[in-house]
Amino acid sequence: MARPKRTAEDGIQVVLEPSDRSPAYDPSKRDPRIVDLVRLLARQAAREFVEAEWERERRDHLPD
Repeated sequence: MARPKRTAEDGIQVVLEPSDRSPAYDPSKRDPRIVDLVRLLARQAAREFVEAEWERERRDHLPD
């Protein structure tokens, strides 16, 4: 049987260290980035809903 070919990646180890610039993660607090993302998505969904309702209203009132 042939031996598996070794690559340079076999010896690499990644260690994550917290940055001094980023705040410590606290699961009991809301992440402001996620809060902003949810607000953005909610605004977009509301905008699309209103536009779809306007379009439906225009189609319903077109003269025959």
